[in-house]
Amino acid sequence: MPSPMGKPAANVSARSGRGLGFLVDPTFHRALVTVGVIIGLVLILSAILVPRRVDLEVGQPSRVDVEASRDIINRPATERLREEAGREAIREANASPANYDISLAASISAEDTIDLVFNAIGEERRKIGVLQQGVDGEAGQPGRRGGGIDDAVSRFVARAARDFGTKLSRETVATLMSLSGQEFDSARAGAKAVVGGIMREMRVSKETLDAATKRAMDSVQSLDLPQATQKAVTEVVTSQISPNLVLNPGKVERAREAAMRQVKPVMILKGQVVIRRGEIANEDHIAILQDLGLLAPRFNPFMLGSIIVLVLVLVSTIGAYLYLHRRDILYNARLLLLLGTVVLMIAVATAVICQIPWPGAGFLVPVSLGTMLIAVLLDARLSALSAMVFGALAGVIGGGSFPVATFAAVSGLAGTFCVTRISERSDLMRAGAVVGAAGAAAIAAIGPASGDPSISRFWYLGVINGVLSTVVTIGFLPFFENLFRMTSPVRLLELSNPTQPLLRKLLVEAPGTYHHSIIVGNLAEAAAEAVGADSLLVRVGSYYHDVGKMKRPYFFVENQLMQDNPHDKIAPTLSTLVITSHVKDGVEMGLRHRLPEAIIDMIREHHGTSLVPYFYHKATDGAREESVDEKDFRYPGPKPQTKEAAIVMLADSVEAAVRSLAKPTPGRIEGLVRKIIKERLADGQFDECNLTLKDLDGVARAFVRVLTGVFHARLEYPDVSLKDLESKRA
Repeated sequence: MPSPMGKPAANVSARSGRGLGFLVDPTFHRALVTVGVIIGLVLILSAILVPRRVDLEVGQPSRVDVEASRDIINRPATERLREEAGREAIREANASPANYDISLAASISAEDTIDLVFNAIGEERRKIGVLQQGVDGEAGQPGRRGGGIDDAVSRFVARAARDFGTKLSRETVATLMSLSGQEFDSARAGAKAVVGGIMREMRVSKETLDAATKRAMDSVQSLDLPQATQKAVTEVVTSQISPNLVLNPGKVERAREAAMRQVKPVMILKGQVVIRRGEIANEDHIAILQDLGLLAPRFNPFMLGSIIVLVLVLVSTIGAYLYLHRRDILYNARLLLLLGTVVLMIAVATAVICQIPWPGAGFLVPVSLGTMLIAVLLDARLSALSAMVFGALAGVIGGGSFPVATFAAVSGLAGTFCVTRISERSDLMRAGAVVGAAGAAAIAAIGPASGDPSISRFWYLGVINGVLSTVVTIGFLPFFENLFRMTSPVRLLELSNPTQPLLRKLLVEAPGTYHHSIIVGNLAEAAAEAVGADSLLVRVGSYYHDVGKMKRPYFFVENQLMQDNPHDKIAPTLSTLVITSHVKDGVEMGLRHRLPEAIIDMIREHHGTSLVPYFYHKATDGAREESVDEKDFRYPGPKPQTKEAAIVMLADSVEAAVRSLAKPTPGRIEGLVRKIIKERLADGQFDECNLTLKDLDGVARAFVRVLTGVFHARLEYPDVSLKDLESKRA
C-alpha cells in the first residue's frame, strides 16, 4: 500500500526505524546515564547551596518562616556588643592613670608663662626707672625712690590676672620689681628651672598637686636667693604648678580594640529561624538575610556555574579512572546506571542529613554505605576513589566543613577495605565494627586537628554510622542484585550453601554429578587463586555447571551405579545430542531458579564448542560409506568469555579425565593435566577470554597440587574376615 506521499510504506518504516535507532544504541544509553547523573548532582547541590530568595524590606511582615541556610555571624548583634565593649573600655581607660602621659607642652607652657610674667615685670621696672645697678636701699627691699612702684604693682597684678591667668600678691610683685638686675635674672632662671623640672619629671594630677607644690617650694628654698626673693619666686612657681597629664589616644584605642576583639561573635546556626511568619522586618533582619544571600537576585549565574564545574570535575575523575582501568564498566550502560544510582543516593542522603540543625549531623552521612555497595557490586579500587568523591560532596553540602569531609572520606575508605574480600556472611558484620571504629577514631582526631576540640565529643556517631551503614548495605544488596542483575559475594555465598534447593535436588537425583561438581569447585578455586581470578565466583559456578544433567542423570557415567549404559543402545549422534543438551537444560534450570547471570554464563560456556570425542570416534569407527561431520559432535558454545569460565572448563575436563586413570601417580596426573590444557588451547577454546599462557601454567600447577592430594597412594589393608575381627575383640 503506498504511503500518502506516493512512496512505499515499507520505505517509510525503514527510515523511521533508522531515525529511532539511536534509542537502542549503547552509546546513547551511556551518554543518557552520564548526563542524568550530572543533572541530578547539579540539582541536589543547587537545592542546598543556592539560597531561596526572600522579597522583604524594612517594615514589611514576613510571609514565611525564613531559616538560615548555613552558620553565619549575627553581624548587627555582634557589632552592637563590640561597640558597647569599646565604649566601656574607653571609660575604663579614661579613669586609669596608666593611660595618661606627662605632657611636654604643659611644661613648656608653664615656663613660657613665667617668662611672660618676668618680662612684664621687667617692663614695669623700666617704666618706674628702676635700673639694673641703681636701686636705693638693700637688695630685696623696695627702693626709696620707688614712689611709683605702688601704681606699677597695682597695674601688674591686674594685668597678670587678666593676660596670664596668674594671681600674684602685691607683695610678691613689689619684691620682684625692687630686685637688682642680677637678682631679677637669677629669680627668673630659678623659677623656670624649678617649674620645668617638676612639670617634665613629675606626674602631676589633682591627687598629686599638693605633693608637687610642696616639692616646688622645697626646690625654691634650695636656690641661692634671699629669703624675700625665695618667697616671691615660690609664689610665682606654685602658680604654674598644675596637672600635666594628658590622655594617650593610642593606649585608649588599643584598649578599645582589645575589648572589641574579646567579644565572642553572636552566631546564627544553620536551620535557626531568622524571621518568623508575620514578624515585622527590621534593619537587623535585612542585614542577616543579606549576609545569607537570601536577598540576592533570583538567578546567580556564578553560583550555578561553580556548581556545574564542581560536578563535572568529580564525574570526570571517576570517568578517567574507568577509562584507564575499568572500561568494561564504562562501556556497560547497566553498570554505569548502577554506579550513578549509588552516587545520587549518597548525595541525596548527604543533603537530607546535613539539613538537620545539629552540630553532629554531618557525621551521620552514610558514605561507607556507598563505598561498600560499589566495592561489593563493582570494583574495590573504584570504591576507594568514590570515597574521595563522596568526601568532597559531603564537605561542600555540609557548608564547606573540613571535619565532615575528612570523616566521610575516612569512613568510606574503611568501608572499601573491609568488604574487598568477603568469604563469609559474618565478614559484613565485622565490617560494620571496623568502619565504626575507624569513624570514631577519625572524629576524635579531627577535633583537635581542626582547632575545635568540641567535635571530638561526637565520636560515638562514628560507631553508629558504621553499624547502620553495614546493616543498610546488607538490606540493599538483594535490591541492587535483582534490579541490575548483579552478582555480589554475599549472593554467591548464599548459593554455595548445600541447602540451596537446586543443589539439594542435584545431590538426590544425580549424586555422582554432585560430587563431581564439588571436586571441580575445589580444583577451580585453587586455580583461580593462583591466577588472580574471582575464586568465589569460580567455586559457586562449578557447583552449578552441570545441573542440567538432572534431566537425564543416568545418561552420564558418574551416575551409572551398577546399571547398563543407555548409550550402548542408541546411535552416537543421538548420544551426542543427549550429552550436549545438558548445557541448554542447565541454562533453563538456572533461569527458573533465578541464578545470577554470571553463573548461567558459566553453565552455558563451560564446554565451549569443544568436541565430544568418545561418540565422535565411535561414529567414525562405525561409519561405512557416509561421512561424519565433526560439527555434529561439538557443543553449541559459546566459548568461554571470561577467565573464570575458562577455569571451570579446564577443571571439569581434568577431573573427569584423571578419574579415569587406572593408577593416578603424580607424574601421570601432571602429564594428563597439561595434555588436556594443550588440547583446549589448540582447539581455540580460549580465543575469546583473557587467559594467558602464564595463567595456563599456573592453572596446571594448581590442578596437579589438588589432584595429587585427592588421588594419593593408599595402603592396601590385609584381607581380614569379619569373624576374625570379632574373635579378636572377644
